[in-house]
Amino acid sequence: MLLHNTVLLHIHEHAAEGTFGQALPSILGDVLADTLEITCLVILMMAVIELINVSSSGKLIAKLHNYPFLQLAIACLLGAIPGCAGGFAVVSMFTHNAISFGALAGGMIATFGDEAFFLFAKDPKWAMIMTGILFTLGICVGTILNIVSKKWKLPLESHEFAIHEEADIHEHHHEKSESHGFKAWCVHFFKEHLWEHVIKQHLLTIFLWSFGVLLFLKIAGHFVDIETIMSTHVWAKYVLLLLAVLIGFIPESGPNLVFIIMFLEGGLPFGILLANSISQNGHAGLPLLAQSRKNFFVLKTLTMLLGLIIGAVLI
Repeated sequence: MLLHNTVLLHIHEHAAEGTFGQALPSILGDVLADTLEITCLVILMMAVIELINVSSSGKLIAKLHNYPFLQLAIACLLGAIPGCAGGFAVVSMFTHNAISFGALAGGMIATFGDEAFFLFAKDPKWAMIMTGILFTLGICVGTILNIVSKKWKLPLESHEFAIHEEADIHEHHHEKSESHGFKAWCVHFFKEHLWEHVIKQHLLTIFLWSFGVLLFLKIAGHFVDIETIMSTHVWAKYVLLLLAVLIGFIPESGPNLVFIIMFLEGGLPFGILLANSISQNGHAGLPLLAQSRKNFFVLKTLTMLLGLIIGAVLI
């Protein structure tokens, strides 16, 4: 009853300021401007990461596979790279028995998918803090799992993912273009990587998810003050915490944006954002799901429980 009265109070307050119909053009304009800014910044950052990876012909990651004693540290470093490329590399190493399950878990905890690009674009300080916390947590959890599971063997299938074949093709094209000079290399990069990968595969998705999430939050904020509800109702925080962890289970980047935006606008405790970031790993979970559903569900159960525990302690 109290929650119902609180919601009605905020609805009446916003109604006094002006009707929703009058505010809608302004809301749409603000959301569109913010979405365009975010999309441009994220695409720029993705292009930079792509350029670094292509410049090394993918050999940088390949060389790291030769250092088994640094498995966990390498997996967490790869996971800390914004986007899903590092997560894909961690899964690839695990399915080829190059790293342990503990290293896999550490790397998956360290990554929070394409949302990392968004957070770096909007608030680099908090992005660095989040990356540092997840990296440290990944090292700690991975170390514990390596100690506990020395004799624990998980069944793995022997086939490789299609994504590896695509990566090999890109590397082959890259090496071939290098032999024709810098101009051909640039043409290859802009066509195969910037256009085919970054722009065609990510631009529209980033724009639509950003626009949708921002618009939803703006409209919801016009009627309901979520921050006030959470400050007056303790249970609301735990409901959001559970929701954040459950959404983090989805092996996709996009749905988790809502928690980053709410946090940056001051309407969400950091503990809930951290719980979501621990639970989710963007698209990196997809190849693991394709390779071994058992490993995927064991990993996601672990990260979700960890997110719930840490989130509950911090909020």
